[in-house]
Amino acid sequence: MVTSIFLVSCALTLAQGTDRADWQISPRLAPGLELVYRGTYSDETLIPNVQHQRKYRLDVNVLVLDSGIKDFQAAIMTTLSLQGAKQLNKKKDGPSSVRLEMIRVDSQGRARGGDKQLVEIPLKEPPTLETGFFLPAPKSKVGRNFTWDVRDAKLPIHRWLIVGMEASGGVTCIKVAGLQQSSDWDSPRADQTAWRRRDVLWIHPQLFIAQKVERTIERRDPARTTPTHRMVVRYELESRLQYPGLLFEDRRKALLNAAKFHDEARQLLKQPTVNRQKIDSLVQRVSFHLERQPPNQATPYRNAVVHIKAVLEKAQRGDLPARGGNDEPALPTNSGIRIGGRVPDFGVSGLTDDKVTRWRSGNGTATLVVFFNPGTALGKEVMTYARRLNTQHADRLTILALGVTQDADVAVKLHKTMRLPFPILDGSGLRVTFGAMQTPRFVLVDGDGLVRLAQTGWGYQTPYEIAEALQNCTRK
Repeated sequence: MVTSIFLVSCALTLAQGTDRADWQISPRLAPGLELVYRGTYSDETLIPNVQHQRKYRLDVNVLVLDSGIKDFQAAIMTTLSLQGAKQLNKKKDGPSSVRLEMIRVDSQGRARGGDKQLVEIPLKEPPTLETGFFLPAPKSKVGRNFTWDVRDAKLPIHRWLIVGMEASGGVTCIKVAGLQQSSDWDSPRADQTAWRRRDVLWIHPQLFIAQKVERTIERRDPARTTPTHRMVVRYELESRLQYPGLLFEDRRKALLNAAKFHDEARQLLKQPTVNRQKIDSLVQRVSFHLERQPPNQATPYRNAVVHIKAVLEKAQRGDLPARGGNDEPALPTNSGIRIGGRVPDFGVSGLTDDKVTRWRSGNGTATLVVFFNPGTALGKEVMTYARRLNTQHADRLTILALGVTQDADVAVKLHKTMRLPFPILDGSGLRVTFGAMQTPRFVLVDGDGLVRLAQTGWGYQTPYEIAEALQNCTRK
């Protein structure tokens, strides 16, 4: 039954009052209004004996650009920054993701992108474009205990309930609860993954968008009776300012410049090798733009420009995928492997020798699979780290160095120069299996063949996270 105990229990907490229609829940936002949300996103595995959790700071900036009778246009910048428990120094870690998009929102709170498609909340990945503060509202007026269904051809019915009134952030808000779940959530199956999404929104009584958002998405692997994965998003409206006249125009201009750089970069990064000269030119233009705009005089949208500059510089070094191209973050995604999943047996040929290395699941020894580009400075730095790990844990860890390159000579040269104690293997055939769409990519597999860590990217916190995962998976 779609209306679950979750919705009923929310209603019972504030059941007093009448059912009369009191509100027309339609976003009321004017040009020049800027909203700033702050909160967290967490991602954890719930499989027994498998410890994996990540937490990100979530920042969302919304600037309303124009409004009409039926809809309004806004720009949304979503920033996700990794929060590591093992950050042992005071050095600031840069954002893991900055995404800037132009959207249009209709009178029912439905957000659409430039392709006119509805912006969906991801069920398996981080919310790199967060729009959950818009409530998909009915056309009619609503009151306490009012329910309505939102239908989508691709997904199950999303049922919403007006719970009542409740204070949040010093504002008396309209509390709304939502539930959406796969058809097999209440009846576990052995052949597919089940999921459930629960939302609680505190709707601002004048703006009719969320003052506060809490969203929980749970997944249950096939043949399991309890959830095996949970993603939780929590954030609140921190500030809202109305920029008049020239102040609004300055902010709007800064935003449109950032959006233009993002759009250009997105196209070029689809084929970074072919577009190398254009990428170089765009890096120069972006750098010039940042130099003309001192940080102390900049808007928040400068962060989007700084981020795209970093992504383009990675492309110059060859640290982006050979195909696809994506200016989005190195965040965990639903790749071929998952935390707690079993890695299948495989064989892989060498780049530095003619041998074939065969790996078997459950061999009793932990394995660190490392995808890297041997032709870059970052690739050399990653191999320096892998060599150190090999020396420190030779008795309990196997290093599989998987080079992502079309030039075997580059791998041979690096192997010889660094005197690596392990071969460099050809990683091209295993990139999809291990979700290595970007490099470097680290996958730690325990002695039973189960994935204990899967991480893309390289930062000062990376060695600490791998060391912690290695300690957990080898603890007796």
